[in-house]
Amino acid sequence: MTTNMAERSRTAETGSAIGSDDIIAGNVSKYIVLPAGYCGQPKKGHLIFDACFESGNLGRVDHVTEFEYDLFIRPDTCNPRFRVWFNFTVENVKESQRVIFNVVNFSKTKSLYRDGMAPMVKSTSRPKWQRIPSKNVYYYRCPDHRKNYVMSFAFCFDREDDTYQFAYCYPYTYTRLQHYLDNLQRRNMDYFCRELLGLSVQKRRLDLLTITSPEDKTDLENSVMQKKIKIPKLSLNHIEEAGEVTDYGEEDVELRHSKRQDGRKQSEGTHKSIEAVVARLEKQNGMSLSNTSSPEEAFMETTEGMNNMDDAVVPRILYEELLRSYQQQQEEMRHIQQELERTRRQLVQQAKKLKEYGALVSEMKELRDLNRRLQDVLLLRLGSGPAIEVEKVKPESIEPEPEVQKTFNEEANTSTYYPAPVPVMDKYILENGKVHLGSGIWVDEEKWHQLQVTQGDSKYTKNLAVMIWGTDVLKNRSVTGVATKKKKDAVPKPPLSPHKLSIVRECLYDRIAQETVDETEIAQRLSKVNKYICEKIMDINKSCKNEERREIAKYNLQ
Repeated sequence: MTTNMAERSRTAETGSAIGSDDIIAGNVSKYIVLPAGYCGQPKKGHLIFDACFESGNLGRVDHVTEFEYDLFIRPDTCNPRFRVWFNFTVENVKESQRVIFNVVNFSKTKSLYRDGMAPMVKSTSRPKWQRIPSKNVYYYRCPDHRKNYVMSFAFCFDREDDTYQFAYCYPYTYTRLQHYLDNLQRRNMDYFCRELLGLSVQKRRLDLLTITSPEDKTDLENSVMQKKIKIPKLSLNHIEEAGEVTDYGEEDVELRHSKRQDGRKQSEGTHKSIEAVVARLEKQNGMSLSNTSSPEEAFMETTEGMNNMDDAVVPRILYEELLRSYQQQQEEMRHIQQELERTRRQLVQQAKKLKEYGALVSEMKELRDLNRRLQDVLLLRLGSGPAIEVEKVKPESIEPEPEVQKTFNEEANTSTYYPAPVPVMDKYILENGKVHLGSGIWVDEEKWHQLQVTQGDSKYTKNLAVMIWGTDVLKNRSVTGVATKKKKDAVPKPPLSPHKLSIVRECLYDRIAQETVDETEIAQRLSKVNKYICEKIMDINKSCKNEERREIAKYNLQ
């Protein structure tokens, strides 16, 4: 931050030449401000400044950062010490582009900008002048610009095709004034009189207006001729350029009058005042050339001078506090950028993993379908007729042993017979009013269709478990085969068949897959299968106990 301020201080000393007419010779004309080191055609967002129009004033623009610009205004005519008015346009903006404009060479110590006043702005689509919000305007004395007063304001461009115009206050041009006076003069009003008092330094009219009744007008002319009233002449130092506008009430400007003399004395006085201005400018230029100290020394002198500055708007303690706060914010911004970069890399890695996971899930689905088809074909080839009859008589009487299941899997892996692809709607084989769910499990077709219209995963799982095992088997079994911890003397019950549990999960998976494709939701809903079956077993046992109690009560009554 110190180096940056020193560089800006050096720029102000060597390039800005505040109050020097040989550096700021005229207004900028379609001046494109490009970043340092940029080569090529200007892009959207490279601002174009222009002040070559009546009442325009902007002599120079410096690019500080991408969002900040230093503006130098030209002084008044024949008085380089007065620098107040500015009026310029900006174009080639970008939508939502935020900028900070610093008018760095104000000459006034007091300004209404310190009391809530704000610059004016308008655009081509909104030609009515409006004030910038006062909360975005700051007026202070800046050590980076030779302790000159700086007016900074923030602005956000909202339309790319508009040309924006900024001004010190409402502009009132010389041309507009002359048109207004010409209109009044063409009316030939008795109470209005316009006379040419003289010409300005730039050869423009200086009008004398008299507004009074016709009788008073005649008396006034007679009294002037009789008493020989001498009209005072304004000092040359206070003649301002046409279009120059100042704020009324900001400070009392004392008009110094000089006595009227003959033509020779007037020309001599004018010549002497111009010579004095030239001599003062040469003296200032000599002082600026002699002060060629390093940027660090200039910054230290500026900082030391702030201690003795009585009319500074920003105190030294507040300035140092703001400087430390700015450095802390820069450090925090650096850490945030590092965190953002680290997070971006993590997100890229997660995206790659999700892509690989999606490919694995699709492959797993294909393998599951292929495995189910192979099992169905193998059961048909090995002959599942007797098994069907036994399954109808007693569902739990015949369960495939692990050795048999292993043999089936090995035969499935070594078989050279490949079945034709089975459509998704025909996964379950229908034969003789039965539906084959896989692994030799057959259920009634009518009950199966009723099961498909069941609402909710819990009810679906419980009804499917009853269809596969039956209530007589479920009441004497448990899901895991482990005794409950709620009772100390609880005896563990035989577990349910694992391959039938897998069939229940597959049926529920097929049902859920028709409703959603979110793997997380599917896994979460499948994880509750054991819970649903446990609840069904508890309901069956509870209903059996209630039935036993009713039988006992009935027997006691008899």
